[in-house]
Amino acid sequence: TPATIASRLCALKPDLAIAATFWVTPFDWLPLQDAMVADELRAHGIETMCHPSSVALDCYDKWRTHLLLSSHGFPVADAIHLDYQQFWCERSHHELTSNVYKTYLLRQLEQMTYPVVIKDTTGLSSYGMEVATTYKQALHYIYSGRTNSDRIIETYLDGAQFGTEIYGRDGNYTVLDPLLFSLNRYGITSPKQSVKLGPITSDTYQIAELKAMLTRLACALKLDGIAQVDVVFSGGKWFIIEVNPRLSGMTETYAASIGRSVYDLLYRTARKLPVAAPLQPVCNGKLPLLTDEQLALVSAADGVRYVHQIFNTAAKQEREKGYCEVIFSAPTFSELHTVVEQFAARHAAFIEPVFLERVRALFQTSGLERAF
Repeated sequence: TPATIASRLCALKPDLAIAATFWVTPFDWLPLQDAMVADELRAHGIETMCHPSSVALDCYDKWRTHLLLSSHGFPVADAIHLDYQQFWCERSHHELTSNVYKTYLLRQLEQMTYPVVIKDTTGLSSYGMEVATTYKQALHYIYSGRTNSDRIIETYLDGAQFGTEIYGRDGNYTVLDPLLFSLNRYGITSPKQSVKLGPITSDTYQIAELKAMLTRLACALKLDGIAQVDVVFSGGKWFIIEVNPRLSGMTETYAASIGRSVYDLLYRTARKLPVAAPLQPVCNGKLPLLTDEQLALVSAADGVRYVHQIFNTAAKQEREKGYCEVIFSAPTFSELHTVVEQFAARHAAFIEPVFLERVRALFQTSGLERAF
């Protein structure tokens, strides 16, 4: 329990306790647990860097996140919430001859602008996310066995998708230049195959406006540490998709770009020291799980700054059993492009073709190919 964890930490008599929260499946709720631990530590007079528990709860549930962002005037996609228990309330109340909630929800769903994105309100990343291009498809998904809990249904925002991180506390925040995400054939990011490229600083994407918006977000939520935000640039405007008050899969990528370790970034944030030097170009890609021999080859390759394998031992299908994350970096985008192309050519035996396709597509989307 949080009280037990806090008790053990108190026994160490730390000068400072820093939450280094990460994600976990199937529920992304560790930020809430760490926030409760931090509350206990602060009650014992221990200085702590950790996001507020109220923010952790609001960001854990995507519908609560939507309402929170809307209440502060941040641009978000139009969305509706499907309460699973209410949608099927007649199953436990056989005396009901109609379900008024279901009738209302389906009317809202029919009136939405399509395509729409349907996702679990408490799920991790884009796992289990569905894109429906018509009302009929959305209806089929909702009535299928795949919908067994609450869902948030959002209008799909057509545009370039990015992620960034916010560092800071007590009203002093740094928003890093965003990284551009690759998209799968459904127009969403894939946690197992996504590629990230950046930092993106082009005036085309109005980066100054993005940073100003996310600084206001950090102040409104009173963020305390490192947080990750997913955004979309659609129709010449920025929209916030998701807020994760924790470290993310992007943190190591930014650390490689900045030239510092994640631990250094956490400590500097806690002590309100500058965290962002000029960012060096980086590319984060996913490979299939590698053998020890292949890992050694990849780790020693030119331009590789970080290699990490993620396993899902419970998976039944081979493609679900995990992936190898590789981060490349170089002084310029032209050199980075060369590094990745040469890496792919030398290690083609264990690299999926889609990896290089997505890297090339990102350079084209970002406009960076003009630098070559």
